[in-house]
Amino acid sequence: MKTILVPLSKPAQAAILSTFILPVARAEKASVILLHVCSPDLRKNVDTPCTTESAPPTWLQEAAQRFHDANVTVEIIQREARNTARGIRDAVKALKPDLLALSWRRPGQGQKNDDNRALHDLLLDVPCDLVVWRGSQAASPPHRILIPSAGGPNVELGFQLARDFHNAYGSKVLLLTVLPPNATDDEEEQARQALAQRIQKESQKTALPLEVIETRIIKAKTPAAGILQMATSVHSDVVIMGASRESVIHSIRFGEIPERVALRAQTPVLVIKRPPPRSITFYRRIWDIIDRAVPDVTEAERVAVYRESYRNARATRDFFTMITLSTTIAAFGMMQNAPAVIIGAMLIAPLMSAIIAMGQGIVEGDARLLSFGARTTLWGILVTLGVSFALEALIPFNAVTPEMLSRAAPNLLDMGVALTAGAAGAYALARKNVSSSLPGVAIAVALIPPLTTVGMALALTEWRIAGGAALLFITNLVGIVSMSSLVFLAMGFMPNSSRYERMRIFSRGGHAVLIMILLIALPLTFLTVRQLKIEHTEAAVKSALEIEIGEMQKVTLMNWQYQENDNGGLSLEVEVEAARTIPHQESVALQKRLANRLHRPVALILKVIPTTRLDALAPPTQTPTFTPAPTQTATLSPTPTATRTITPSPTPTATTSPTATATLTPSPRPARTVTITITPTAATQ
Repeated sequence: MKTILVPLSKPAQAAILSTFILPVARAEKASVILLHVCSPDLRKNVDTPCTTESAPPTWLQEAAQRFHDANVTVEIIQREARNTARGIRDAVKALKPDLLALSWRRPGQGQKNDDNRALHDLLLDVPCDLVVWRGSQAASPPHRILIPSAGGPNVELGFQLARDFHNAYGSKVLLLTVLPPNATDDEEEQARQALAQRIQKESQKTALPLEVIETRIIKAKTPAAGILQMATSVHSDVVIMGASRESVIHSIRFGEIPERVALRAQTPVLVIKRPPPRSITFYRRIWDIIDRAVPDVTEAERVAVYRESYRNARATRDFFTMITLSTTIAAFGMMQNAPAVIIGAMLIAPLMSAIIAMGQGIVEGDARLLSFGARTTLWGILVTLGVSFALEALIPFNAVTPEMLSRAAPNLLDMGVALTAGAAGAYALARKNVSSSLPGVAIAVALIPPLTTVGMALALTEWRIAGGAALLFITNLVGIVSMSSLVFLAMGFMPNSSRYERMRIFSRGGHAVLIMILLIALPLTFLTVRQLKIEHTEAAVKSALEIEIGEMQKVTLMNWQYQENDNGGLSLEVEVEAARTIPHQESVALQKRLANRLHRPVALILKVIPTTRLDALAPPTQTPTFTPAPTQTATLSPTPTATRTITPSPTPTATTSPTATATLTPSPRPARTVTITITPTAATQ
């Protein structure tokens, strides 16, 4: 340790930090930098304006003199910044100290917490060791030091500080372990052995005498409660606490144990922390974004949501009726390959509400709600499998449909859908003004169709399809539980931190969900990579065939399929149409070109469909032939002439002989005869 950075803004802070930092700097032979941040409020001070060029305040010069009198190298630096937190951050980046020492004063009644000293915002990713003094007033030199034992590098730093205090003030150390109330005698014995090993190890590392170290084991509901029992003036003068080994989610939402202890302890608390891993910092930043984006709910809304979740988590007669009907509809939709029918089954399925209740049971540490939700979900799974299996076995539609196949190959995108749908479902349940979105969430996540596919595939003995659909359902189940828990947590649902059993359920449930997500992600990742590989191979084969066959004269690619061999080669079956004969040598040349383009061995089956290509001809045109219109021809009959009739005379009598008279008979009018002549016309070729 070479450099200690001590930000100061008030005279009281200088007195506190001198008590605790001076012995550390003297023992470590480190130089001290007293940092004074000039915020806008200080720069506007008319009496003593604070700027980088102005002289340091008198109280700051006096603090530096105390370090100088103890033969500690000290330097005063003044920096201008928008606020104290930004000034400290900039100084840490520029000066790169080995230890950052801060003073945080507990706010009084009616006062707001000083955001310039809020560790959550200021020291999220501090790149050096950190020591924060938390107390409401200056304290005398510590003669009794309480160190809760949790292992790790933070405890090692705490023992180093205890050694320096012992050398300066003759302090003694009490090493504490807190066990749950139901801890057994064997667990207590293991804790004693662990404490003995710890003090031996730390004594050797820090040269702290063993005779000044005591150990104690107490039982309490929570670690914080046990520490607070000992953090009194009767047992200790100061508590040195390192960052606890809590889970990421637990520490993000509830704050670390040292921060909770410091708010309630009767004695001052030194919070020590080594630089956190980058992953923890990243998760906390993500959580800050989520926490600011998601609105909190009121106490009345939390009670209403809890009651509704409790009601949805119970396996009632209505639940069994609706799960049976939805499964029947989904099975019929699968048989008919009808997506609309399957969507209808999703809308009436009651399974999602029970799964969301499991998520709320985890986040609230409610074992009863969690067990009800899990039991109802299990009953729903069994009923769905039984009904779908029976329908497929009884109805003679024994074929795998595309709708069934579409649910047999899940990938990481399905996990993304499940996580998003779980978040949307929890949010819609907690916010009544968007509760109408729940049917859409049920459609998006699709719980019943994959489970129905499992039952139908089992009836058809299609084990691969059953396994893929089961993986999809489990993915949806775990995704909904995990994200609904996270959203409920962000909206203010949480277990009572004073109830050990609920905190234990919350912690173990969170760990179980994370483990399940990781376990499911492994096969999904494998399937996704395989699917991407298949798509990449198909694209490469398609491109190669289009290019190579496109260069062949009078040959057209019609269809193709491939199969990967165990040796890494491809077996291609290509179907083409050819208007000419393709010689064997040309087929071999095509095979070689495909192998070179795909960079792998290629076995080729070339199916040639002979085609005759005829050029387009104009259809025959009908040429009209003129036929004269039929004419009416008049046929004339000869006019009859008058016939002269001679009558023989009788026996001559002496009478006058008659004179012959010509009689004319009029001839009739000639009749018109119409003759129609049709001349056949030969078609023009």
